[in-house]
Formats: sequence, structure tokens, C-alpha cells
Amino acid sequence: MNMNEYLWKSSDAAAEMRLLVEGAIALYEEDAMSLQSLARDNQQPEAATAFDTIGTALYELRRHIEALENEHRLEDLRQRKPKE
Repeated sequence: MNMNEYLWKSSDAAAEMRLLVEGAIALYEEDAMSLQSLARDNQQPEAATAFDTIGTALYELRRHIEALENEHRLEDLRQRKPKE
């Protein structure tokens, strides 16, 4: 596989990962927040903490994917720059 093919395939993979994590975050923020309240209301602090931990992991995963995408764009630009 040459560098252009690698960049193309890795870009597709990063975009797919980004869509997956964004969907998971949307579900976490919109549909699942009531689970945290439910855990607290039922004196289940471990469940509430686990829910917070899952959210933190999702946000960190998104941050890592964004960094990967930025580095990918920079490398793509570097590869396209004419050699002197």
C-alpha cells in the first residue's frame, strides 16, 4: 500500500470512528442522562460514578479522534507539498 492509499483509508477509518463516538455521545447526553438521576435517586453511587466515567471516556475518545484527524490532515498536506 502506498502513502496516498494509506492516507485515504485511514481518513475513512477516522471519519467512521468520529461518527460512532459522536453518536454515542449524543445518546449519552440526550437519552441516557436519566440513568444517572435514577442511580442517584436510588442511592446507587457506584452506578452514578460508572455513568460519569463512561461519559468521560466518550469525551476523551472524541478528543483523541479529533487529534488523530488533525494530524492526518497535516500529514496529507505534507505529502501533497512538492518536494524541493
